[in-house]
Amino acid sequence: MKELIELTDGFAKRIVEIEEQRKRIGDILRQMNESKLSIDEQILEEKIILPVEKTSLEDMIIAGVDGGLVKHSLHGIDIMLLKAVGVLFSYKNNKLDNVDYYPEALTSPEPRVVFDPFSDLEFEMNSNMERQSVEVRIAREVIEKFKPDILFLDGSIVPHYTERPSKNSLLFPIYQRMIESYIKLFEAVKKNNVLFAGVIEDSRGTRFCELLNEKFFSKIPTDAKFLLNKTKDTNLLTYALKLQERSFVFNYSSDPTKHPVLKEFGSDAKQIFTFYLKTAEFDRPIRIDFLGNKGIDAASKLSSVLLSLSGHSSYGMPSVLIEADQRAKLGEEDVELFYFDLINKAGNLPGLMNLRRNQRPF
Repeated sequence: MKELIELTDGFAKRIVEIEEQRKRIGDILRQMNESKLSIDEQILEEKIILPVEKTSLEDMIIAGVDGGLVKHSLHGIDIMLLKAVGVLFSYKNNKLDNVDYYPEALTSPEPRVVFDPFSDLEFEMNSNMERQSVEVRIAREVIEKFKPDILFLDGSIVPHYTERPSKNSLLFPIYQRMIESYIKLFEAVKKNNVLFAGVIEDSRGTRFCELLNEKFFSKIPTDAKFLLNKTKDTNLLTYALKLQERSFVFNYSSDPTKHPVLKEFGSDAKQIFTFYLKTAEFDRPIRIDFLGNKGIDAASKLSSVLLSLSGHSSYGMPSVLIEADQRAKLGEEDVELFYFDLINKAGNLPGLMNLRRNQRPF
Protein backbone atom coordinates (compact mmCIF):
# COMPACT_ATOMS: atom_id res chain seq x y z
CA MET A 1 0.00 0.00 0.00
CA LYS A 2 2.86 2.39 0.87
CA GLU A 3 4.43 1.79 -2.54
CA LEU A 4 1.10 2.51 -4.27
CA ILE A 5 0.70 5.79 -2.37
CA GLU A 6 4.25 6.87 -3.27
CA LEU A 7 3.71 6.03 -6.94
CA THR A 8 0.43 7.94 -6.99
CA ASP A 9 2.13 10.96 -5.39
CA GLY A 10 4.82 10.83 -8.08
CA PHE A 11 2.29 10.61 -10.89
CA ALA A 12 0.29 13.53 -9.46
CA LYS A 13 3.39 15.75 -9.26
CA ARG A 14 4.33 14.89 -12.84
CA ILE A 15 0.81 15.68 -14.06
CA VAL A 16 0.95 19.08 -12.36
CA GLU A 17 4.35 19.81 -13.92
CA ILE A 18 3.15 18.92 -17.42
CA GLU A 19 -0.02 21.01 -17.07
CA GLU A 20 2.07 23.99 -15.93
CA GLN A 21 4.30 23.56 -18.99
CA ARG A 22 1.26 23.41 -21.29
CA LYS A 23 -0.12 26.58 -19.72
CA ARG A 24 3.23 28.31 -20.32
CA ILE A 25 3.19 27.26 -23.99
CA GLY A 26 -0.40 28.50 -24.26
CA ASP A 27 0.74 31.89 -22.96
CA ILE A 28 3.61 31.89 -25.49
CA LEU A 29 1.13 31.25 -28.31
CA ARG A 30 -0.97 34.23 -27.27
CA GLN A 31 2.18 36.40 -27.27
CA MET A 32 3.19 35.06 -30.70
CA ASN A 33 -0.27 35.99 -31.97
CA GLU A 34 0.90 39.60 -32.19
CA SER A 35 2.95 38.75 -35.28
CA LYS A 36 1.73 37.39 -38.63
CA LEU A 37 2.21 33.84 -39.84
CA SER A 38 3.34 32.85 -43.29
CA ILE A 39 0.41 31.42 -45.23
CA ASP A 40 1.17 28.22 -47.15
CA GLU A 41 -0.51 25.00 -48.27
CA GLN A 42 -0.83 23.80 -44.69
CA ILE A 43 -1.70 26.95 -42.71
CA LEU A 44 -4.40 29.10 -44.30
CA GLU A 45 -4.38 32.15 -41.98
CA GLU A 46 -1.95 34.73 -40.63
CA LYS A 47 -2.92 34.46 -36.95
CA ILE A 48 -2.66 31.52 -34.55
CA ILE A 49 -5.78 32.67 -32.66
CA LEU A 50 -8.78 34.44 -34.19
CA PRO A 51 -11.87 36.00 -32.55
CA VAL A 52 -15.34 34.68 -33.42
CA GLU A 53 -18.74 36.36 -33.08
CA LYS A 54 -22.12 34.66 -32.83
CA THR A 55 -24.31 34.94 -35.92
CA SER A 56 -28.01 35.21 -36.58
CA LEU A 57 -29.68 31.88 -37.40
CA GLU A 58 -32.52 33.60 -39.24
CA ASP A 59 -34.13 31.42 -41.95
CA MET A 60 -31.51 28.70 -41.55
CA ILE A 61 -32.01 24.94 -41.52
CA ILE A 62 -29.26 23.24 -39.55
CA ALA A 63 -29.00 19.45 -39.47
CA GLY A 64 -27.15 17.14 -37.15
CA VAL A 65 -26.56 13.40 -37.56
CA ASP A 66 -25.37 10.91 -34.95
CA GLY A 67 -25.39 7.15 -34.66
CA GLY A 68 -25.55 4.45 -32.04
CA LEU A 69 -24.12 0.94 -31.80
CA VAL A 70 -24.44 -1.95 -29.39
CA LYS A 71 -22.92 -5.36 -30.04
CA HIS A 72 -22.55 -8.75 -28.43
CA SER A 73 -20.25 -11.67 -29.22
CA LEU A 74 -21.59 -15.21 -28.97
CA HIS A 75 -20.02 -18.63 -29.35
CA GLY A 76 -20.75 -19.02 -33.06
CA ILE A 77 -21.85 -15.57 -34.29
CA ASP A 78 -21.70 -11.89 -33.40
CA ILE A 79 -24.75 -9.66 -33.24
CA MET A 80 -25.18 -5.89 -33.30
CA LEU A 81 -27.77 -3.16 -33.50
CA LEU A 82 -27.12 0.03 -35.47
CA LYS A 83 -29.03 3.29 -35.55
CA ALA A 84 -28.50 6.74 -37.03
CA VAL A 85 -30.82 9.73 -36.71
CA GLY A 86 -30.89 13.07 -38.47
CA VAL A 87 -32.22 16.13 -36.62
CA LEU A 88 -33.14 19.37 -38.41
CA PHE A 89 -33.54 22.68 -36.60
CA SER A 90 -35.40 25.35 -38.58
CA TYR A 91 -35.09 28.96 -37.40
CA LYS A 92 -37.46 31.94 -37.79
CA ASN A 93 -36.94 35.34 -36.18
CA ASN A 94 -33.61 33.98 -34.97
CA LYS A 95 -35.46 31.42 -32.80
CA LEU A 96 -36.00 27.70 -33.16
CA ASP A 97 -39.27 27.39 -35.09
CA ASN A 98 -39.49 23.68 -35.97
CA VAL A 99 -37.71 20.36 -35.44
CA ASP A 100 -37.80 17.52 -37.95
CA TYR A 101 -36.36 14.02 -37.61
CA TYR A 102 -35.15 11.54 -40.19
CA PRO A 103 -36.04 8.73 -40.69
CA GLU A 104 -38.27 9.50 -37.67
CA ALA A 105 -38.12 10.72 -34.09
CA LEU A 106 -38.16 7.19 -32.65
CA THR A 107 -36.13 5.26 -35.19
CA SER A 108 -35.92 1.47 -34.85
CA PRO A 109 -32.39 0.04 -34.85
CA GLU A 110 -31.06 -2.05 -37.72
CA PRO A 111 -30.21 -5.62 -36.53
CA ARG A 112 -27.14 -7.34 -37.94
CA VAL A 113 -25.83 -10.90 -37.52
CA VAL A 114 -22.16 -11.45 -38.37
CA PHE A 115 -21.44 -15.01 -39.48
CA ASP A 116 -17.81 -14.37 -40.49
CA PRO A 117 -15.20 -15.81 -38.07
CA PHE A 118 -13.75 -12.46 -37.02
CA SER A 119 -11.27 -12.12 -34.19
CA ASP A 120 -12.22 -9.73 -31.38
CA LEU A 121 -10.19 -6.96 -33.03
CA GLU A 122 -11.69 -7.63 -36.47
CA PHE A 123 -15.21 -7.63 -35.05
CA GLU A 124 -14.50 -4.27 -33.40
CA MET A 125 -13.27 -2.85 -36.72
CA ASN A 126 -16.21 -4.35 -38.58
CA SER A 127 -18.69 -2.85 -36.13
CA ASN A 128 -17.17 0.62 -36.35
CA MET A 129 -17.17 0.58 -40.15
CA GLU A 130 -20.77 -0.61 -40.27
CA ARG A 131 -21.81 2.15 -37.86
CA GLN A 132 -20.04 4.83 -39.89
CA SER A 133 -21.64 3.56 -43.09
CA VAL A 134 -25.12 3.87 -41.57
CA GLU A 135 -24.44 7.39 -40.24
CA VAL A 136 -23.06 8.56 -43.57
CA ARG A 137 -26.00 7.08 -45.49
CA ILE A 138 -28.48 8.90 -43.24
CA ALA A 139 -26.50 12.15 -43.60
CA ARG A 140 -26.66 11.86 -47.41
CA GLU A 141 -30.39 11.15 -47.34
CA VAL A 142 -30.98 14.15 -45.05
CA ILE A 143 -29.15 16.39 -47.52
CA GLU A 144 -31.05 15.02 -50.52
CA LYS A 145 -34.47 15.21 -48.82
CA PHE A 146 -34.26 18.44 -46.80
CA LYS A 147 -31.35 20.40 -48.37
CA PRO A 148 -30.22 22.06 -45.12
CA ASP A 149 -27.88 25.05 -45.09
CA ILE A 150 -25.43 23.24 -42.81
CA LEU A 151 -25.05 19.62 -41.78
CA PHE A 152 -22.98 18.57 -38.77
CA LEU A 153 -21.83 15.01 -38.14
CA ASP A 154 -21.06 13.92 -34.60
CA GLY A 155 -17.41 13.01 -35.19
CA SER A 156 -15.06 13.59 -38.07
CA ILE A 157 -16.04 13.67 -41.74
CA VAL A 158 -13.09 11.34 -42.32
CA PRO A 159 -13.58 7.62 -41.53
CA HIS A 160 -12.13 6.62 -38.18
CA TYR A 161 -10.72 3.38 -39.53
CA THR A 162 -7.13 4.25 -40.42
CA GLU A 163 -5.72 1.06 -41.88
CA ARG A 164 -6.83 -0.28 -45.23
CA PRO A 165 -7.50 -4.04 -44.95
CA SER A 166 -5.77 -6.30 -47.42
CA LYS A 167 -7.85 -7.33 -50.44
CA ASN A 168 -8.06 -10.93 -49.25
CA SER A 169 -9.33 -9.88 -45.82
CA LEU A 170 -12.96 -10.51 -44.85
CA LEU A 171 -13.03 -6.86 -43.79
CA PHE A 172 -12.15 -5.50 -47.23
CA PRO A 173 -15.69 -5.54 -48.76
CA ILE A 174 -17.00 -3.78 -45.65
CA TYR A 175 -14.24 -1.18 -45.93
CA GLN A 176 -15.06 -0.63 -49.62
CA ARG A 177 -18.74 -0.09 -48.85
CA MET A 178 -17.85 2.42 -46.15
CA ILE A 179 -15.59 4.40 -48.51
CA GLU A 180 -18.27 4.36 -51.22
CA SER A 181 -20.76 5.75 -48.68
CA TYR A 182 -18.46 8.67 -47.92
CA ILE A 183 -17.85 9.37 -51.62
CA LYS A 184 -21.62 9.50 -52.25
CA LEU A 185 -22.05 11.82 -49.26
CA PHE A 186 -19.36 14.20 -50.52
CA GLU A 187 -21.06 14.25 -53.93
CA ALA A 188 -24.42 15.11 -52.33
CA VAL A 189 -22.78 17.89 -50.29
CA LYS A 190 -21.30 19.52 -53.40
CA LYS A 191 -24.38 19.02 -55.57
CA ASN A 192 -26.70 20.63 -53.01
CA ASN A 193 -24.23 23.33 -51.91
CA VAL A 194 -24.44 22.32 -48.24
CA LEU A 195 -21.85 23.44 -45.71
CA PHE A 196 -20.66 20.14 -44.22
CA ALA A 197 -18.61 19.63 -41.07
CA GLY A 198 -17.86 17.12 -38.35
CA VAL A 199 -17.67 18.14 -34.69
CA ILE A 200 -15.28 16.01 -32.65
CA GLU A 201 -16.21 15.92 -28.98
CA ASP A 202 -13.05 14.32 -27.59
CA SER A 203 -10.34 14.79 -30.18
CA ARG A 204 -7.03 12.97 -29.87
CA GLY A 205 -5.56 14.91 -32.78
CA THR A 206 -1.98 16.17 -32.65
CA ARG A 207 -1.60 17.93 -36.00
CA PHE A 208 -1.91 21.47 -34.60
CA CYS A 209 0.97 20.78 -32.18
CA GLU A 210 3.00 19.19 -34.99
CA LEU A 211 2.52 22.31 -37.13
CA LEU A 212 3.63 24.54 -34.26
CA ASN A 213 6.81 22.53 -33.87
CA GLU A 214 7.42 22.59 -37.61
CA LYS A 215 6.58 26.23 -38.37
CA PHE A 216 7.78 27.99 -35.22
CA PHE A 217 10.75 25.83 -34.27
CA SER A 218 13.10 28.77 -33.56
CA LYS A 219 10.58 30.61 -31.36
CA ILE A 220 9.68 27.71 -29.07
CA PRO A 221 11.81 26.84 -26.00
CA THR A 222 13.58 23.47 -26.15
CA ASP A 223 11.57 21.87 -23.32
CA ALA A 224 8.35 23.08 -24.96
CA LYS A 225 9.31 21.42 -28.25
CA PHE A 226 9.68 18.11 -26.45
CA LEU A 227 6.30 18.52 -24.74
CA LEU A 228 4.55 19.44 -28.01
CA ASN A 229 5.60 16.08 -29.42
CA LYS A 230 3.69 14.39 -26.58
CA THR A 231 0.62 16.62 -26.36
CA LYS A 232 -2.82 16.38 -27.91
CA ASP A 233 -4.03 19.58 -29.55
CA THR A 234 -6.90 20.12 -27.12
CA ASN A 235 -4.56 19.73 -24.12
CA LEU A 236 -2.63 22.76 -25.33
CA LEU A 237 -5.51 24.80 -26.76
CA THR A 238 -7.42 24.55 -23.48
CA TYR A 239 -4.86 27.08 -22.23
CA ALA A 240 -4.34 29.04 -25.46
CA LEU A 241 -7.95 29.68 -26.54
CA LYS A 242 -10.48 31.82 -24.72
CA LEU A 243 -14.25 31.73 -25.16
CA GLN A 244 -15.28 32.75 -28.70
CA GLU A 245 -11.84 32.17 -30.16
CA ARG A 246 -10.65 29.64 -32.72
CA SER A 247 -7.35 28.42 -34.10
CA PHE A 248 -6.14 29.03 -37.63
CA VAL A 249 -7.46 26.72 -40.35
CA PHE A 250 -5.09 24.00 -41.51
CA ASN A 251 -5.19 21.03 -43.89
CA TYR A 252 -6.35 17.78 -42.32
CA SER A 253 -3.22 16.06 -43.69
CA SER A 254 0.10 17.39 -44.98
CA ASP A 255 0.02 14.84 -47.80
CA PRO A 256 -3.46 13.46 -48.58
CA THR A 257 -2.05 11.19 -51.30
CA LYS A 258 -0.17 9.21 -48.64
CA HIS A 259 -2.81 9.34 -45.92
CA PRO A 260 -4.23 5.80 -45.41
CA VAL A 261 -7.85 6.94 -45.78
CA LEU A 262 -7.80 10.34 -47.54
CA LYS A 263 -6.12 8.86 -50.60
CA GLU A 264 -9.39 7.02 -51.29
CA PHE A 265 -11.21 10.33 -51.95
CA GLY A 266 -9.30 11.70 -54.94
CA SER A 267 -9.45 15.50 -55.31
CA ASP A 268 -11.80 15.84 -52.32
CA ALA A 269 -8.93 14.81 -50.05
CA LYS A 270 -7.28 18.22 -50.56
CA GLN A 271 -10.49 19.99 -49.57
CA ILE A 272 -10.68 18.68 -45.99
CA PHE A 273 -9.65 21.24 -43.38
CA THR A 274 -9.55 21.47 -39.59
CA PHE A 275 -9.65 24.07 -36.84
CA TYR A 276 -10.39 24.24 -33.11
CA LEU A 277 -13.03 26.42 -31.45
CA LYS A 278 -13.82 27.25 -27.84
CA THR A 279 -17.60 27.40 -27.56
CA ALA A 280 -18.02 27.08 -23.77
CA GLU A 281 -16.25 28.99 -21.02
CA PHE A 282 -15.63 26.00 -18.77
CA ASP A 283 -15.08 23.31 -21.40
CA ARG A 284 -12.23 22.36 -23.70
CA PRO A 285 -12.16 23.41 -27.35
CA ILE A 286 -13.94 21.25 -29.90
CA ARG A 287 -12.36 20.20 -33.19
CA ILE A 288 -14.13 20.85 -36.45
CA ASP A 289 -13.27 19.04 -39.69
CA PHE A 290 -15.01 20.37 -42.79
CA LEU A 291 -15.21 19.84 -46.54
CA GLY A 292 -14.99 22.68 -49.03
CA ASN A 293 -12.82 24.89 -51.16
CA LYS A 294 -13.89 28.06 -49.28
CA GLY A 295 -11.53 27.29 -46.42
CA ILE A 296 -11.46 30.49 -44.35
CA ASP A 297 -14.96 31.72 -45.24
CA ALA A 298 -16.43 28.31 -44.40
CA ALA A 299 -14.54 28.18 -41.09
CA SER A 300 -15.77 31.66 -40.13
CA LYS A 301 -19.40 30.76 -40.84
CA LEU A 302 -19.17 27.39 -39.10
CA SER A 303 -17.57 29.00 -36.03
CA SER A 304 -20.25 31.66 -35.73
CA VAL A 305 -23.07 29.15 -36.13
CA LEU A 306 -21.54 26.71 -33.63
CA LEU A 307 -21.24 29.50 -31.06
CA SER A 308 -24.91 30.34 -31.57
CA LEU A 309 -25.86 26.67 -31.13
CA SER A 310 -23.76 26.13 -27.99
CA GLY A 311 -25.48 27.56 -24.95
CA HIS A 312 -24.09 25.49 -22.05
CA SER A 313 -21.18 27.04 -20.13
CA SER A 314 -19.54 23.68 -19.35
CA TYR A 315 -20.40 21.59 -22.42
CA GLY A 316 -19.28 22.86 -25.81
CA MET A 317 -21.22 20.64 -28.22
CA PRO A 318 -23.95 22.26 -30.39
CA SER A 319 -27.58 21.67 -29.44
CA VAL A 320 -28.49 20.00 -32.75
CA LEU A 321 -25.91 17.25 -32.12
CA ILE A 322 -26.95 16.87 -28.50
CA GLU A 323 -30.48 16.15 -29.72
CA ALA A 324 -29.20 13.74 -32.39
CA ASP A 325 -27.14 11.91 -29.77
CA GLN A 326 -30.16 11.45 -27.50
CA ARG A 327 -32.27 10.11 -30.38
CA ALA A 328 -29.58 7.69 -31.60
CA LYS A 329 -28.62 6.17 -28.25
CA LEU A 330 -28.78 2.42 -27.82
CA GLY A 331 -28.32 0.46 -24.60
CA GLU A 332 -27.33 -3.06 -23.59
CA GLU A 333 -30.99 -3.88 -22.98
CA ASP A 334 -31.65 -3.32 -26.69
CA VAL A 335 -29.16 -5.94 -27.84
CA GLU A 336 -30.34 -8.32 -25.10
CA LEU A 337 -33.88 -8.14 -26.48
CA PHE A 338 -32.51 -8.91 -29.94
CA TYR A 339 -30.53 -11.86 -28.53
CA PHE A 340 -33.51 -13.37 -26.70
CA ASP A 341 -35.67 -12.93 -29.78
CA LEU A 342 -33.13 -14.96 -31.78
CA ILE A 343 -33.10 -17.64 -29.07
CA ASN A 344 -36.90 -17.86 -29.10
CA LYS A 345 -37.04 -18.25 -32.88
CA ALA A 346 -33.95 -20.39 -33.57
CA GLY A 347 -33.76 -22.40 -30.37
CA ASN A 348 -31.01 -22.65 -27.79
CA LEU A 349 -28.33 -23.74 -30.30
CA PRO A 350 -24.58 -23.97 -29.52
CA GLY A 351 -23.83 -21.08 -31.87
CA LEU A 352 -26.06 -18.83 -29.76
CA MET A 353 -24.40 -19.69 -26.48
CA ASN A 354 -22.81 -16.82 -24.60
CA LEU A 355 -19.03 -16.69 -24.28
CA ARG A 356 -17.70 -18.38 -21.14
CA ARG A 357 -16.32 -15.11 -19.81
CA ASN A 358 -19.93 -13.87 -19.68
CA GLN A 359 -21.21 -17.05 -18.00
CA ARG A 360 -18.76 -17.59 -15.14
CA PRO A 361 -20.52 -19.02 -12.08
CA PHE A 362 -18.22 -17.10 -9.73
